[in-house]
Amino acid sequence: MSEYILSNNANCQYCYKCLRNCQVKSISFSSGKSQIIEDECILCGECIDICPQGAKNYRRDLKKLKEISGNSFLVSIAPSFFAHFDSPFKVIGFLKSIGAAVVSETAIGADLVSEQYEKRFKRSKGPFITSACPVVVDYVEMYYPELSLYLAPIVSPAVAHHKFLKRHFGEFPTAFLGPCIAKKRELEGVFDLVLTFEELEEFFKAEKVDVEKFPERFPDPPFPEEGRFYPMNNGINHSVNKEFGQCLSIEGIRNISWFFENFTSFDEKLFIELSACYGSCLEGPATRKDLSVLEKRRRIFQYKKVLDELEGKRISSYPYEFDLKREIKPRPVKIQYSEAEIQEVLLSIGKSDSSKELNCGACGYNTCREKAAAVLQGKAEKEMCITYLIDKVSSVSNLVVEETPNIILIHKNDQIVYRNRVARNYFKNFSDDNLLEIAKRCENSGENIIDLSLEGKNQRFFVKAFELPEDSGNVVILVDMTKEKEQEERIKMLKKESLEKIEDVLSRQMVLAQEIAGLLGESIAEAKSRFMDFRKFMEDK
Repeated sequence: MSEYILSNNANCQYCYKCLRNCQVKSISFSSGKSQIIEDECILCGECIDICPQGAKNYRRDLKKLKEISGNSFLVSIAPSFFAHFDSPFKVIGFLKSIGAAVVSETAIGADLVSEQYEKRFKRSKGPFITSACPVVVDYVEMYYPELSLYLAPIVSPAVAHHKFLKRHFGEFPTAFLGPCIAKKRELEGVFDLVLTFEELEEFFKAEKVDVEKFPERFPDPPFPEEGRFYPMNNGINHSVNKEFGQCLSIEGIRNISWFFENFTSFDEKLFIELSACYGSCLEGPATRKDLSVLEKRRRIFQYKKVLDELEGKRISSYPYEFDLKREIKPRPVKIQYSEAEIQEVLLSIGKSDSSKELNCGACGYNTCREKAAAVLQGKAEKEMCITYLIDKVSSVSNLVVEETPNIILIHKNDQIVYRNRVARNYFKNFSDDNLLEIAKRCENSGENIIDLSLEGKNQRFFVKAFELPEDSGNVVILVDMTKEKEQEERIKMLKKESLEKIEDVLSRQMVLAQEIAGLLGESIAEAKSRFMDFRKFMEDK
């Protein structure tokens, strides 16, 4: 998990757009979670910019700004500061109001670095790659370690400027303002606070700061000379004053990758300026997107004219000597897997031969083999492969259809094109023409229940018929209800027999009742006659 680029898994829709656009594939997808792999990430910020759901963002450090506010501190403002803000001098006024004792241009550090570039380039005999962009430095060290020897062993302008601030102004807390997310990692432990321009604007909004109410203030001297061109394309080349034929400027991490892939055949002496962002630092990941790079470039030239007229010493007048060397640390992150391991994964996702390796890129990886390596590394899931997922779903669907206990027939263009296992067993003695006739009869009956005479037997079926989309055929599903019909007939017969038996019993009981009634009547009449005789006898006495 990265502490610099954060993932909001609640927003992530697993579209893999971030992975497709990540040059180094430093994003893992596992168990419903997407995470940045910090040890592999070069912090270019492409995933943040490209995500349509806003599921990626970078760490905010505004709390630290509040902590240092109110006390004296030193601020380093990157050259693109003047392209980003509409009222840059009023922003400086705000910084002064919250405790910034000095607001100095990072371009001073750029001038110091340019001087070192020029000295080292004169001594070099081959390609010379600038090291001002932290993304490029990480990219070389991690993914092209064999090219590290061509990388200038010189600190970035921000680090050089920090050395100057401490030397010239003393031990105050320091803050850096820039357009780059990668600076947060590069300057960790150097500056006390690293903020992007975007973060500062968020601070204005959160604290309801109206920048226009602050007085205009200019950067503090000493001033840079050519370093203000650094954020523009070819700006470093211009600052170092190289001849056109000796310079090469490349923007964008994809273009840089292509250049590196073809670097082995390149051996001439050349000053190579590399910037991970298209538009260089003017188009950094934490800069405004509502301004074109042309407008930002125009602003740089506009404010440079104003700044060049400020009175004060230039950095070249200071005799300071700084140790601006940096240690280049190749640290390859790619893991090599055996062919057998790769093939095992490919086979498990249905890619049994090279013809099935579509290399479609839907999963986010450039090739199926690259995806297989990511699975082995635990960065990717097999289900990220769209063809594997479709085959898996289709196989499950086919199994359900094939094994259902009901009859399924599909016909198209007056031909039976499919019958499931139950249908094959049920109609094993029927021709396709017979089946087609049965299917059409069921469709045209308009009834949900239909009785069919099959091989001399009366059969009853529940019918469900429908058309497949895009004229793919007609489906007839038959649910055998013959047993239910037989059961129903048995129940009817049982009811009939029961009624007849009850009726017979009742009839016999009525006859018996009548006979009993007759006997009772005779007995009562005889008893009454005897009683009358007895009564008469008693009266005579």
